[in-house]
Amino acid sequence: MQIKTLTTFDVYNYGASLQAYALMHFLKECGHEVEIIDYQPDYLTRKYDYMWVNPESSLSKWMITRILYRGLKYIQRQTSLKRKKAFDNFHSKYLIRTPHRYKTSHELYTKPPEADCFIVGSDQVWNVLYETGRDDSFFLNFVRSGKKIAYAASFSYVNLSHAQLDRIKLLLSTFSAIGVREYHGVKLLDNIQITSNWTLDPVFLIPAKEWGKIASKFNKSESYVLIYDFENNKNIKLFAKEYAKKYNLKIYSINDTYPLRYADRNFNNAGPLEFISLIMHCDAFISNSFHGTAFSIMFNKPVFVFNRNRHNVNSRMESLLKLYGLSSFLYTEYSPNIINNISIIDYSAINKIIEIERKKSIKFLLSNI
Repeated sequence: MQIKTLTTFDVYNYGASLQAYALMHFLKECGHEVEIIDYQPDYLTRKYDYMWVNPESSLSKWMITRILYRGLKYIQRQTSLKRKKAFDNFHSKYLIRTPHRYKTSHELYTKPPEADCFIVGSDQVWNVLYETGRDDSFFLNFVRSGKKIAYAASFSYVNLSHAQLDRIKLLLSTFSAIGVREYHGVKLLDNIQITSNWTLDPVFLIPAKEWGKIASKFNKSESYVLIYDFENNKNIKLFAKEYAKKYNLKIYSINDTYPLRYADRNFNNAGPLEFISLIMHCDAFISNSFHGTAFSIMFNKPVFVFNRNRHNVNSRMESLLKLYGLSSFLYTEYSPNIINNISIIDYSAINKIIEIERKKSIKFLLSNI
């Protein structure tokens, strides 16, 4: 069967790249002909243009601030070129994309790709706080013929208006099957009379051993706790320092903006395969990243998760950790009591849950294609 998937993937984000690969790879291993629709509208690419300044930002009001911002952004881009190259290499080697890149929703709608089945997901493709969630393309409005399926799509944000719910209900009414990534997504759709299933994020479709085969080689010379922090969260840093001290570990960080105060090593140029490898070899993982947490669970690591401050995206973590009985490892802020009351995670029980839920998700996906 010819299948085309749609998701955000080329945004230099570890989770976005890896979940796109996971769904594509799984379907391909099942014998299907799979391509990721290379949809890159301006709102996904402009932030990587150092000339672009958000018009809603105070920086855009004055010419001098715009010039200074662009200059700093240009310098930052030069220092991140190696990291960008690592992502580009991963995409080139591992992601099968449509030959044509669609740059606008109009282009996608007027000259759509063809397939027997279209699958949208995963990640926050339906989060209305982001432009993807306000873009009808991510509800497959361009599909003329062929099945329309959602797999592990995420709303993330839960407080939707009546107008937003009406729009979502209309757009999803033509789907053959809908799988969402969080429990609250099932409830949200149930409230508007849309039937859906809870499904695992695509990264869980691939067993840990298989991820280990493509992870970059890493010569581990010392024990370390790994930090992956989206927003320079002081609680993560404080916890990491105390945890490393208590267990005599080094502190490694991935793409940390302020690593020198806290980390012994910072991996600024890590690509998706290095990301997997660093988690696979760590002795504990501390983060506010959904996919970082997902991989740490797959690799059976002690995991400690802190809520994000920006945007209402914490429901993803709550749903993920609740599934595996790890809700007590989700924190709002640092406290010495956390360090003093750490419990051992029973991964023998969690691995059984992973297998059960993986089989359910695979059944949902393959039975609806």
